[in-house]
Amino acid sequence: MLLAKRIKAIREKSGFTQRQIMERIGVEQSTYSGYETEAGNLKFLTVVKLAEALQCSVPFLTDIHSTMVDENDWVNAFKNR
Repeated sequence: MLLAKRIKAIREKSGFTQRQIMERIGVEQSTYSGYETEAGNLKFLTVVKLAEALQCSVPFLTDIHSTMVDENDWVNAFKNR
């Protein structure tokens, strides 16, 4: 899953609106919208802010090869390896 799609999926699964997340990280609507459509070259600090706003960890947010969008499922799957 691409990072942009993962950001959107985690936000939606968590029940947050785009406005709530953009206000938490302090960016404009157009900037945040870009994160959910083409989040290619995000600065690490932006990734950290997004993870905090989405209430998930950076490793979970950036695990773009995972199809899981629930961190508890991800943590449990990792423990069971």
